[in-house]
Amino acid sequence: MKHLIITFCLFCSLVASAQKTTPVKHPVIPNQTDSKAKLILDKASDKIKQQAMKINFSLLIEDTKTSKKETIKGDVIMKGQKFRLAVPMSQTYYNGKDQYIYVPKNNEVSISTPTKKELQEVNPAYLLMSYASDATVQFSKDNAASNSFYTIDVFPDHKMRKEYFKAIVKIDKKTLNLKSIKVLNKNGVHSSFFVEKIERRAYEDAFFTFYSKSHPNVIVNDLR
Repeated sequence: MKHLIITFCLFCSLVASAQKTTPVKHPVIPNQTDSKAKLILDKASDKIKQQAMKINFSLLIEDTKTSKKETIKGDVIMKGQKFRLAVPMSQTYYNGKDQYIYVPKNNEVSISTPTKKELQEVNPAYLLMSYASDATVQFSKDNAASNSFYTIDVFPDHKMRKEYFKAIVKIDKKTLNLKSIKVLNKNGVHSSFFVEKIERRAYEDAFFTFYSKSHPNVIVNDLR
């Protein structure tokens, strides 16, 4: 699973293509949203949309078929729909329209116009901001077990169910800050995004665009 280190942005698709696994069993997806659970996610989502922030995180990738585990650490800076993500070996910029994936080792950048699905694969925290119109939301069975955070299950729409069948979101009860997101993939490879630290500060819009002139001799792959 060493190739997962190369780019966090493609971890879902890379793992799926690299491993021929038998689909794992998963629960029946409910067809009704709990309004109280959705309200909590709405408030947590609004905090991310309205206040620019830097999130230091760790990403745990678990292969339930082989019991292999790998942890990637990084940070993501978010301002509304825009973000800038840094992990070992790669940096990702998204300015609200175009996405830039830069690999410093190769001095190479790939530019694309991502779909919502691709953005969610790149940045798990983005899932929290874009679930509302096309997902079913309910409290998890173990939600009442904690006094410090809410545990909420997010079941994706039909198109997204091809890749994963549920995301488990934990929200701090006092601050309504995101604590973690665990995405359960149908191929048995699950990913858990843990928030380690949150800092709030202002960022200029230009911060979320990659500028080739700042990287001499950079190789540009424009896929738009």
